Parts: sequence; structure tokens; C-alpha cells
Amino acid sequence: MCGIGGVVSTAPTDGRALERMTELLSHRGPDDRGVWCSDNRPVGLAHTRLSIIDLSDAAAQPMSDETGTIWLTYNGEIYNYQELRKSLEAAGSRFRTASDTEVIIRAYERWGIECVDRFRGMFAFGLWDGSKSVLHLVRDRVGIKPLYYYWDGKLLAFASELKGILAVDGLALDVDRSALFDYLTYLYVPAPKTIYQQIRKLEPGSILTLQGGIVRLTRYWDVQLEEDPSLTEATSLSLVRESLEDAVEATMVSDVPIGAFLSGGLDSSVVSALMARIEPGVRTYSIGFDVEAHSETAFARLVARHIASVHAERTVGAETPGALLPRIIDCYDEPFADGSALPTLRLSEFARAHVKVALSGDGGDEVFGGYGWYGRWLTQQTLRRVLPDILRLRVPGPLTRHWPFGKRGERLRHFVSGMSMDPVEQYGHEIELYSPLEKRALMGPEWAEEFTHYDDYWHLRRYWRPDVPAITRLQYLDIKTYLPDDILTKVDRASMAYGLEVRPPLLDHQLLQSVFRIPAKIRCPRGSTKYLLRKLASDLVPRAVLHREKKGFSAPLSRWFDPASPRSAGVRGYVAAYLAADDRGLIERRAWGAKYWGALVLEEWAHGSARALDPTQRNRLREESSRLDEVCN
Repeated sequence: MCGIGGVVSTAPTDGRALERMTELLSHRGPDDRGVWCSDNRPVGLAHTRLSIIDLSDAAAQPMSDETGTIWLTYNGEIYNYQELRKSLEAAGSRFRTASDTEVIIRAYERWGIECVDRFRGMFAFGLWDGSKSVLHLVRDRVGIKPLYYYWDGKLLAFASELKGILAVDGLALDVDRSALFDYLTYLYVPAPKTIYQQIRKLEPGSILTLQGGIVRLTRYWDVQLEEDPSLTEATSLSLVRESLEDAVEATMVSDVPIGAFLSGGLDSSVVSALMARIEPGVRTYSIGFDVEAHSETAFARLVARHIASVHAERTVGAETPGALLPRIIDCYDEPFADGSALPTLRLSEFARAHVKVALSGDGGDEVFGGYGWYGRWLTQQTLRRVLPDILRLRVPGPLTRHWPFGKRGERLRHFVSGMSMDPVEQYGHEIELYSPLEKRALMGPEWAEEFTHYDDYWHLRRYWRPDVPAITRLQYLDIKTYLPDDILTKVDRASMAYGLEVRPPLLDHQLLQSVFRIPAKIRCPRGSTKYLLRKLASDLVPRAVLHREKKGFSAPLSRWFDPASPRSAGVRGYVAAYLAADDRGLIERRAWGAKYWGALVLEEWAHGSARALDPTQRNRLREESSRLDEVCN
């Protein structure tokens, strides 16, 4: 795991910019740094190294072939690199190192950029082929590893994180107001957008090619959703078990100590149990909360005893958001308000003291259908077919505030308020932080006018598949949106902040494809969550874990934040506007803590971390936030 960056320009590359890239990305690769510039300096590559496979200096990057024609800067792991190496050696390739990095170079020499179809793993890399004057930027199939790029027609800059690109002088950057508006819906800025208009995320399963001053984007992979009707439940279980065991074993390849994140939920428990069968005495790590209703450490301990792991845990409390808010802004570079980033940061720091690599259960909900909002959305679709139109009229937010209070009342209000929406809007309504009405109330009249006709759910419509079964449609949607833009982004930045490599075996693309071959009626019969995973886990984890209520790895923000206390804390800008809108009954009380955290993150970013903007732009953004003190008053 590493940090990568680079520049291709019509002007000579500034070597100092590459050095700054390595400084800003050093947390991703604390073991070594390297830069390379071409002879006439139109191309430069940067790399910071976290040594996992082949720890020798020979595996340092940027790495080239013998002639210095092909140069590579690479982040990630190719799990099947040894198998590929044997094939390449049989075909005549000769190797100087034992690294998977060199396997990428030799594979490119043999098969061209189509070699990416043969890679199994998580990766993002930039490859310069001097013989063709072409740059390839590649991101893995599901987006486990990040890659950002800037292109203005003359200069292309790329990096693992936004901050790496910001190391390049002279970039013309402006805040993308639509991206900021999207953030309020999703808690993150959805791809391909970033918070800056001129910088984009390379989307999962994609290749960017720059040649002759022309940039071309191509998609090399997507999960296939064609069901195999010949599969029965018995053959499906056998297929998933074999694929899952193979995925866990493949992701355990390492030349350094390896452990596992064990939350106590089903996904991480299954991964940890399979690891323990391969490597007895595996290390497992858990984070709990000072709010018992949110904490899963008791279940984690139960699993750890069951699989005989070497287990350790820590607890985080109400001081965590305030203590880690500056770190959140620094890690994510743009507004990002998934509250589970807080415990993930603490867990990564804790685990890194003992291991360099940890396996996680990320992806289990998307692959095996585990989210609670799937069931709610499916129920809404059934009710839409049977209820009279009059019962499906939109219920205004302020009216719903007079309904019964408490969690059940809040859920009912939210559920009913979505009944009049189309299917995509209903799904957005289930997962959003702020509703379209809430966003416009929060941001004020100017924003409401600017975004009058804005489609708040454009990100979801891009991947809506009405041609597949309903549950498959939702799983596919999350695999393309929520998974890479939220879950994987959260874990990558939090873990790499401490130089820890996290691998999610449940997102192995071969396992993913095996699961989606199975008919939906077998995968999730009658909407059952994680049906197949529970079945095959019956001999792996304690029964109490198999049938427990899902909690998710979420911080108890609503318990940590007192709704009354912020009002007397001298708040300003976005936070003040949120509280004012809430006082006027324009904000649903559902997920109060998450909404407050979202406003707080936005406020902190706007006032302290718009580092790419020139002074005029930065002041304008801060003034805009400050003016919101008067919104809704």
C-alpha cells in the first residue's frame, strides 16, 4: 500500500512539486519515498512506499523496466501476482525483484494495458510508456484504492489523495457548488465530482489514457448481473463457500504481520474465522463505544474466543468528535461526514501499533444484501401498488413533526413522507442525510433559487437498473455509489492516515461475480438479509452472532451531541444555519446527531481547509459561510 502521484505537462515538470507530493502523501507510505522525471521533463512520477511484499530496496518505486521506457507508480496489492509471474516467466519474461510491482510492468510488456483484466486485487496506478508517449491511470474494479486527477488541456496531475494534486503550483481551482450541495445529501461528494470543479475522481473499474494531448476514459469491468437458473440453494452455498474461502486465503498474502478488524458483526466475524483456520492465533482488533446500545465489543469477544484469536479492543467516547474533527478534515480533503470514520481512525491507529495489514468485513452488506433500507424500500414498493393514491400524497416535513416522538415515530414519519415519490427518489429518501427541502432551508434563499431544478438524486439515477430483480437493483446501486464513495473512501483514508493497509476479501471480484450468478430468490428469499452468508457461517461463528440484530459500525452521534448545548456554544455559518432551520421546524429530527455532524464538518472545511483556493476565493467561501448566521432568523 502506498501513495502515488504524477504530472504530465507540455512544460518541464517541476521536481519540487513531486517532492511536495511525497511529503503530503508520506502517511500512506512511511517506509520510503521516490520521484522520477523523464529526460526532457514532460513527465514526472512520485511514490511513497509502505513495504508489504518484497521488503528489499530493489522493489522501490517509481519502478521501470531495464531500458527505462516503462515507468510505474503503484498503490495496492495484486493477490495473484505469483501465479501471473509463473505464466510470464514461462513466456520468457525475466524478473529482478520478488515484488508484485514488477509483475505489473512485465504483464504490460506482454499484454498491453489489457493486462489489468488479469489482475486480482486492489490497485491504483499510473504507468508511463515512453515508446508510445502514453500515460495510463488505472483504478481497481470496485474502487478500493483511490485515484484523483486534474486536467486542463495542457497539464494532467494525479494522486492518491486530493492533497497530492494540490502540491502542484498554478492550478486554477474553484469550489464546485453542486458538489457541496450533493454532500448534504450523501455525506460525501459523489464520483466523478470532487469539491473542486477542475479535479475529478477516476471511477472504479476505469482507465484514463492520455496520449497526444487527448484524454480518453474507458471502463474495463463491471459486475455482471446475469443469473444462472440452474443453481439451487445447495449448489449456491457450495459456490459461495468455495469462493469466500479462496478470497480470504488470497488476501492474506503478505511479507509482514497481518491481523483483522473484528467488529462483532457477521461480516467481519466470518472473515476472521476463515483467517483463523488458515493462520491459527490470528490477531483481531475491535473498537467499542461508551454508549452500550451502539457497542459490539461483547460480540467481538465472543467471536475471538470461538476462533481463538489474539484479541485486543479499545473504547471511544463523547470526546472523540471534537478531538478528531481536524484530523477528519486533513484526511479526507473535502467534506466527508460519515460518523463511522471516527472509530475507524481510532481502530486503525490502535491496530497499526501491532500489524501493517488488516483484513476487514467491508462489502458484506452490498454483496450479500444486508442493509435495513433494502427491506424498507421493498415494503414501500408493495404499499405503492396496493394503497389508494390519496394515501400516498406527499406529507410536508413541518406537519410530520406533530406525529408521535421517539425512534419509532421518527421512522414512521420518514417512511410515510416518501410514499409519494418515484422509486429512485424513495431510495434516496431512505439513505440521504438532508432531504431536498432540508438542504434548501439550510443553505438559504440564494442556494434554493440556484438549485430550483437540480436533480438531488442524479447520482442514483446513473446506476438504476429496472431490468434486474429489485433486490439486485439496490445491491448494484450501492456497489456503484455508496460502497466506493463512502465505505471504501472512509476506510482507505482512516487506515492510510496511520500507514495501515486494509484489505476487504468480501469484495474480491471473483467472489462478487459468483454471488451475483445466484438467482435473487435464492440470495435473498423474501427479502431476507444475508441469507446465504448466515447459512454458510453456521459452523464458523457463534450462534449468537448469526442471528443478532444488525447494528452497523456507526458512532452514537445523537447521544454524543446534546441538541441543546450547541446553541450556546458560539456557533457560526453552516452550523448556525442548521440550528436555526431546526428551530423553525424545517429539519426532521431523525438522525439529529448525524445532521449536526454533517454541518460541523462542512463548517470546519469551509473555514480552515480550502487549502487549494487563492486568498480571494478562500475569503469568499468563508464569508458565504458566515452570512448563513442570518439564514432562517
